[in-house]
Amino acid sequence: MTFMTNRTRAAVLGLAAVLSFGTLVAPQAAAAPSPALPGPAVPQPPGYTIKGYSVGVGDERGGNYRGAIDPQTGDLWMTQVEPMSGATRSNLLRIDPNTMAVKQRFDVIEPANTGGHGKYGVQYEINVPKTGNVVWTTAAAANGGEANVWDKTTGKRVVRLTNLPHAHWVEFAEGIRVAIISITNGLAFYDMDTYARLGEWTFPSSGKKLGAGFAVTNADANGATISLTSYYRDLSQLRITRSGGKVATKLNWTTRQTTAEGHGSVAADTRTNRLYVNNLMTPVAGLSVYDLTTGKHITDVNTGIGTNSMLIFGGKLYVANYFLGFISVIDQKTFAIQQLMTTGLLPNHLVAWKKNTFLVIDKNSAVSELPTSMMGMKLPPLASGDYVFKVTKH
Repeated sequence: MTFMTNRTRAAVLGLAAVLSFGTLVAPQAAAAPSPALPGPAVPQPPGYTIKGYSVGVGDERGGNYRGAIDPQTGDLWMTQVEPMSGATRSNLLRIDPNTMAVKQRFDVIEPANTGGHGKYGVQYEINVPKTGNVVWTTAAAANGGEANVWDKTTGKRVVRLTNLPHAHWVEFAEGIRVAIISITNGLAFYDMDTYARLGEWTFPSSGKKLGAGFAVTNADANGATISLTSYYRDLSQLRITRSGGKVATKLNWTTRQTTAEGHGSVAADTRTNRLYVNNLMTPVAGLSVYDLTTGKHITDVNTGIGTNSMLIFGGKLYVANYFLGFISVIDQKTFAIQQLMTTGLLPNHLVAWKKNTFLVIDKNSAVSELPTSMMGMKLPPLASGDYVFKVTKH
């Protein structure tokens, strides 16, 4: 979530806007929430059915951003931020993914020191652990960078974790009860139960860096493996273990990415031994492929400028292009793009849901912030609001 001064670059990197949460007010919840209204009709690609939903009636201005499936309840938790450039409205939604009805809405408005990025700090990234009645979020721009843990029932803040510069993604190594948060120079580790800080890890290379997305693999009671990218050239893998109140780290490998400013989305598949890193700003090599075990660069795939969120689904790699509005279906053996599909412009996050269905969180409302001159195309008119789409493979 890099901060830019140039408007075009800010728009280009709008997908990673730096936001932070504030105090949540009492949740607004319906005893029997109504199903979401249908979203716009989109093309139905061979072998798939795509259905859209206008999530959160009354939120026609949109603001959809990131989502996570609650492993305990099956609910979809989603952040909303509007507008991207200095948010004045933000929500945390708890959604029934079957009907897309909003079960709870936590309104988030809290003044914060954002370093010139708006008056309010707004939480952005989100994840839900397998245990406990909490949701974790990160806040890159708020008060120098922080993370927050929220009670899922009341919306009250359980704890604020500070001294996390440019806090980005959060993931869990539940076998050793460690929460992992990416920050500017690498990673920070926290106890999932006491929220005590257990240590840090720093990229071994020198130069400009900005920790971003990462994948956790081989996680068990003995530890976990983390493959971490930065917005720039760093790409490293480490193994973490825990002894009491400390996390120990061991570097498996480190390399330099083939392109800079990749924007930090990562997907890993232990079955194919592949690690995928997006290249948001590269017109041709929108996706780079690495060996998961060694870090060796294998190839690049032309998924276009704007390549963003990625998902391993049904043995294939699905890659969303945020600028150009399509999703590539890639064979992991040949790296050929087998199919293209669309849910409309600005697919911002691909979220695994059921065995045969994944979710696409679109952010149509941010279309005015995109660099149209870069895309060399005139954007079509869109229905107001943002949507969540279900993509079902037959």
